[in-house]
Amino acid sequence: MGLNMKKVVLTTGGTGGHIYPALAIAKELKNREVETLFIGSKYRMENELVPENGFDFIGLDIKPIKITNIKSIYRLFKSIIKSITILYKENIDCIIGFGNYISIPVLIAAFLLGKKIYLQEQNINLGLANRVFYRVSQKIFVAFDKTYEDIPRKYQHKVMVTGNPLRKEFRYIDREEEREKLKIGNNEKILLVIGGSLGAKKINEAILNNWDELFKNLDIRVYWATGKNHFDEINNKIRKRKPNDVIKPYFDNIAKIMAASDLLICRAGALTVSEVIELQKPSIMIPYKSSDVGQKQNAELLKKIGAAKVYDEDNSDEAIKEAINLIKNEKLLKKMKNNLVLIKKGNSTLKIVNEIDIWRN
Repeated sequence: MGLNMKKVVLTTGGTGGHIYPALAIAKELKNREVETLFIGSKYRMENELVPENGFDFIGLDIKPIKITNIKSIYRLFKSIIKSITILYKENIDCIIGFGNYISIPVLIAAFLLGKKIYLQEQNINLGLANRVFYRVSQKIFVAFDKTYEDIPRKYQHKVMVTGNPLRKEFRYIDREEEREKLKIGNNEKILLVIGGSLGAKKINEAILNNWDELFKNLDIRVYWATGKNHFDEINNKIRKRKPNDVIKPYFDNIAKIMAASDLLICRAGALTVSEVIELQKPSIMIPYKSSDVGQKQNAELLKKIGAAKVYDEDNSDEAIKEAINLIKNEKLLKKMKNNLVLIKKGNSTLKIVNEIDIWRN
């Protein structure tokens, strides 16, 4: 590290929804010659994903925190001590936390050492870690205006609505160009089905139940990411498909396919919602059931402004039938697309990095 080089710790992990925004911020900091260090859990996907993207990573012995479990409390205490040692030794200028229990030991260490703390919240409602630490943060960057409701008025001056930092490939992409590359005909409609990296069993089953109808509609081309856990089973069950239908465990070029698509059937994770907003894509959302992950609230936001239709998992069959009708309704698709412009926030990554005050001693 150079003599005057600034250094920032990003603490994140658990799921792509927490990790990808942190990587977007890290890449922008790197462009500005700021050194970054990631701290996460040695048991979760950040352990591989962060080094694969070329950033330094330290893994803590941290798992979901259970206050009634002595082993869990000991693990948390040990992670706090290790975090204090790391932050002190590395001479950090500030810490950015991206929510999740994984950030808690690092944020406690930062508070005890008097380091500047910034937070980023991906969902509409604040997660536990951000609810605990926003009071001692310099700023909390939120994706949606509605998050203000979670924060008492006396702390609202710390809130900045930026949207979610997205991977660069979602920012500079052209629909017509991508449709041309995929050789999509003028009258052809693209239906993209994604259920997250592991897939979504009920969404997959509903697509299978309606496969004959999708097969009959020659002008609908289906791009279906089944998730790696479900691919073999689904591939074996489908006896007929149109030559242009593409069924894979997941898509490496998801931004390109999403840009080219006319309608999405998807979950309502915070990043998916932000990508839908960025690319202005009408969607049918089937939120993950657990209230812990905030998907229902994320989906309801888009439903409220008329940009998405929302179904619960038990009505997935109905959702697919709706998709087959909706994708042919040009007028409504255009209206849904235009409604997304109302909540588009611009380049979140630049907004956040510009706000981090690490330049003054």
